[in-house]
Amino acid sequence: MTEVKVSCPKCSGHIVFPTELAGQEVACPHCAEPILLPKPRRMMAWAVAAAFALSAVCFISILIWQYKSKRGEQSGSPVEVSQAQTTKPEHKDKYTLHSKDELAIEILCKEFYRCVNDKDADALYRLMAEPCRRALSIEEIKKVHEDVSKYEYVAVDSVRFQDGTLGRCAMARVKRTKSNSFLGIQEGDRYLRFIRESGGWRLFSDVDLKLKIIDQFTKSGLTDQVKANIQLLRGGDPFSAWEKNDTNVFETVFKSLEGQGGIFPWNIEFVLRSNKIDGHSLVLNFSVRNTSSNLWSSPLLEFELKRGGKALFSGNEWLRDMSPGQAVERDVSIFLTDALQETTKFDLDVSYSFGGKQFHLARDIPIEVEVSKLKELVKFEVVTTSFDLAKTLDFRDMWSARLDYRVKNVSARPIERLSLKCVWSSQKGEELDQSTEFIVGYGDVPLASGLTKAGFIRCGKGYGYAKVPVKVDVYLESGERRSLVLKSLLIR
Repeated sequence: MTEVKVSCPKCSGHIVFPTELAGQEVACPHCAEPILLPKPRRMMAWAVAAAFALSAVCFISILIWQYKSKRGEQSGSPVEVSQAQTTKPEHKDKYTLHSKDELAIEILCKEFYRCVNDKDADALYRLMAEPCRRALSIEEIKKVHEDVSKYEYVAVDSVRFQDGTLGRCAMARVKRTKSNSFLGIQEGDRYLRFIRESGGWRLFSDVDLKLKIIDQFTKSGLTDQVKANIQLLRGGDPFSAWEKNDTNVFETVFKSLEGQGGIFPWNIEFVLRSNKIDGHSLVLNFSVRNTSSNLWSSPLLEFELKRGGKALFSGNEWLRDMSPGQAVERDVSIFLTDALQETTKFDLDVSYSFGGKQFHLARDIPIEVEVSKLKELVKFEVVTTSFDLAKTLDFRDMWSARLDYRVKNVSARPIERLSLKCVWSSQKGEELDQSTEFIVGYGDVPLASGLTKAGFIRCGKGYGYAKVPVKVDVYLESGERRSLVLKSLLIR
């Protein structure tokens, strides 16, 4: 077996290999770098000699053919006629492999990858067709091409032409390589689309447009602007079979970029049924139904309460997997930092997450949270006012103001918590004391509808020498709710 000895061009280490491996790529045993094993010079010389001999034969054949043709032309021989009869007419498509349009498109492809590698959003913007420049901003283009990969243009494999609503369109299949530090070098194809304008061919940036459609939809839903961009996508890409229904187009766009389809807002029925206040929480009762033909896996619904466009409170509810056609009814509690003291209006947004995007099920649902004032649920009456002779902390006598009262539940529901709060003050406005009396407290039987309960409450401070007149503000309280029922009642 014949062996060849060479030096590694990278580390200069000696390598001995059999001639059978000549022309193959191997790893250097010294530095482990890949190198190409050279072929022996004898083989190369033989290849050169063979190529020279073949060229000589072809050249001599051409001279003989030209000589015979000339003689046939001079003698009127049927060589020309016979050749015309046996040669098939050359078939040419409307757009040949090296047409002027294709050459212009190839230049655009090269320029596109140069701009992508340079992260030159301004130059990419200038390459685009005029409708794309109207629909996209330079900042949006820059965001799309922020990745760290490097691309190398290889060749235009093929070009197709077709008329669209925006004019003459083209689609080029481009071969290129993509390299980064994580995946190394990858070969692949990409389809680039173009529109011919008065100044020549321009890039139709369908990917940038698709990303904007998804971004706009997640923020605002299927607005007129989203529909306009979907219509632009149809006009600039006649090579794809776009449907007339905008929601179907959106599903196709989402799947093409995100690699998956699934549950979209039009596949879900959401209904807000009722609301009620429970202490510091607003409880919303809702129903949701999966109208699609796909399984909705572990949906997490997010609720946001707004007032005047400003988000105030939020909550969420995690549901189990929902089969096609399945419906569920649930309650979600939204914690309020302050208990509502009166009937309040909110706007409700409901959303869910899918494929890394946030989709809205409902926007700006008007909600009126009814909060009944306690004085509308309870009838409060002052039975009498007086002064009691009480003891101070050091056991001295003092005259303390007293208020006897009676309350009646005039609502249709039992009252579970109710207390009376009095703020006592002198006639000059100096606050003397605050005292609370539980009418219905923890462990008490709720005050049923139509029932009455009586009691009294005293000021914690008084005077030892006389019955000094005082004023009192009377409040009804239940949880965090409070209603003023009497203001500056004078006790003398």
